[in-house]
Amino acid sequence: MGSIRRAPRSDRWEARFRDVLGHQRTRTFDNKTDARAFLAAVETDIARGAWQEPTAARITFEQLAERWLDSNPRKRPTTRQRDADVLRVHLVPLIGPLPAGRILPAHVRQVVETMIERGLAGSTVRTNYGVLRAIFGWAVENDLLARSPCRGIRLPEIVASHRPVVSAEDIFRLADAMRTDYRVAILLGALGLRQAEAFGLRVGSIDFLRKTLTVDATINEVAGQLIEGRGKTANANRTITMPTYILDELSAHLARTGRHDPAALVLQSPGGGPVRATNFRLRVYGPALQRAALPGLSFHRLRHSAGHMMREAGVPLEVIQRRLGHASIRTTADIYGTLPEAVDRSAADKLDQLFASACGADVVQGPANSKSDAS
Repeated sequence: MGSIRRAPRSDRWEARFRDVLGHQRTRTFDNKTDARAFLAAVETDIARGAWQEPTAARITFEQLAERWLDSNPRKRPTTRQRDADVLRVHLVPLIGPLPAGRILPAHVRQVVETMIERGLAGSTVRTNYGVLRAIFGWAVENDLLARSPCRGIRLPEIVASHRPVVSAEDIFRLADAMRTDYRVAILLGALGLRQAEAFGLRVGSIDFLRKTLTVDATINEVAGQLIEGRGKTANANRTITMPTYILDELSAHLARTGRHDPAALVLQSPGGGPVRATNFRLRVYGPALQRAALPGLSFHRLRHSAGHMMREAGVPLEVIQRRLGHASIRTTADIYGTLPEAVDRSAADKLDQLFASACGADVVQGPANSKSDAS
């Protein structure tokens, strides 16, 4: 319980209490009534877990965001860079100087509306809002704020946009247009590897006897720095069986480049060492796209095309999930869940065969048989 007393050498009144961490706190008032009212409110807030440290509530949103960024040193560098970019471009310019404790849902709604007015896609708005919500959620969990202003916020719907999916013929046309030492990069992408996974692949990860490839490392370029790490998620670290054609291409690539040490990178820069994504895109991949007449095709779309080709071939979603390294089957289903017409037709044909075998071919003739039966 708190206490009220007359301030030493003064005609004012002190309200004294201990905060949630047990620290003694004092606030001075002109009269005893105000001190008593303040103390009652503080004790109520502490009892229901709504009290917040006054100085923490006065820090700006920009300062709060910086503390949040530094709070998780194990965050993947690429994710940290993405969050920092979201803050720098979309959030700090709008609400950075505001005291974090005074930001209201109205401010958050204005941030969302501004992003929509700037023409950002619904998925991008939701991603950026997710960063904002995470910051305030972290502040509440750490008793820096009593309540998050991210309440009752309406977000734009995600409108599915058409994204190019290339065929097997397109993939080989692009591979043929690549510089020889990077041809296998296209085939690895078409096998379902992320670009960072292809750049982090080492010779020892290829098992030519079992025809398998183990994906367990990545090399990303973040703010000009090359960073080696593990897969994006636990499921991203996986071992998959390779088609014989790609296995042969990898064998020829390693023989041609003389890369036989298990620790050697399969793909290397011209001077040796890891491939920088920026240089690869500008000097190798981009020009090859132009030569292959496939402008605008991102490397990630090769991976996406791999998923579609497997789906067209009737591969179960669970297998596609494992080969692509998705963290959840829901992600796989959201992207590849629509049943291709060819697969659906194949299912109908197989049902026809089962019905014909069980009941006789004339039973599955359709309306003609129904009419005959009725007469």
